[in-house]
Parts: sequence; structure tokens; C-alpha cells
Amino acid sequence: METTPGPPPSRAESIAELQSVLSALAYSLTRSGTHARLTAAAGTPIDRSGIALLRVLAEGQEPLRVGELAQRLGVRHPHVTRQVRQLAEQGLVERAENGGDRRVQLVSPTQHGRDTLARLVGTVEAKLAESLADVDPERIMAAVDVLSRVGKWSWDSAATPPDAQAPEDAEPGG
Repeated sequence: METTPGPPPSRAESIAELQSVLSALAYSLTRSGTHARLTAAAGTPIDRSGIALLRVLAEGQEPLRVGELAQRLGVRHPHVTRQVRQLAEQGLVERAENGGDRRVQLVSPTQHGRDTLARLVGTVEAKLAESLADVDPERIMAAVDVLSRVGKWSWDSAATPPDAQAPEDAEPGG
């Protein structure tokens, strides 16, 4: 985006522009065609949910319980159970019982899963490097800061359902 001469935008104008860009970006990143092109370029047949789950597993040093995965991803337990089953069938994760209790499974990425995630991340990073070739690292890090704050706000908002307000936050008379 090129800057135009004149007075800098107001805070409200800047936030409105950020919201517009975020909306367009969210639409673009969640389109199946975008995902299909990236996974094809990486040679990685994996859906978006599988990528998110692999990222969480790869970040940790220890295998995680399905319930812990669900909490970290902000989704329901049955969704993670289905996703883990699909990823296990693809050889991307492995499941193990936790101390002999068959109801509790620990999930960890396989080497194939780590390699798959690395290929996908490498492909995305190469595309980003190409599109940001003329942008200074300081500006990229400023964007990282802003987007991290937006992501935290978005995650915090999604983690607290509207009907789960604390009593002091409830409306009077309700």
C-alpha cells in the first residue's frame, strides 16, 4: 500500500482501514482455493483444521491429551477426536494410551507430520517473502505486533461466549 502526501490519517481512520484489510485478508485466507494452492505447492494434502492441530502439537515438547488440544484450539472435544483420527490415518500423528486408560489418549506428531508441517510453513514463508520483498523488516515487525494484538483480542473474544459473562458484567435487572 502506497502512502499519499497529506496529513496522516486519524486513529479512527487507521482502525477502519485495518478492519477493512483484515476482513479482506480473512476472506482470502479462508477460501478453499487459497488453501488448495498452498497445500498443492507444498505437496501436502491436509485440511486447515489438520494444519492448526499439527501446529499446536509441534509447538510442544510433550504429547497432548485430546481435551488439551481442544482447549488450545478453542474447539469442542469431538471435533479434535475426529481430526486426530483423520491425521492418524494419514500418518501425521500418533496416539498412545495414557497410563493404561483407553479413554485418555495422548497425541503427538509423527516425523512425517513434522515434515509435512515444515513443508507447508516453508511454502507460505516463501510466498510471504516474495510478496514482501520490498518491505523493510521493521515494518514487517510492526505488522506482526499489530496482528498479534488483533489475534489476541479475537482469541479472547471467541473464548468467552456472550452468555458466560461474569456477574459484575451482567446488565442490571438481568
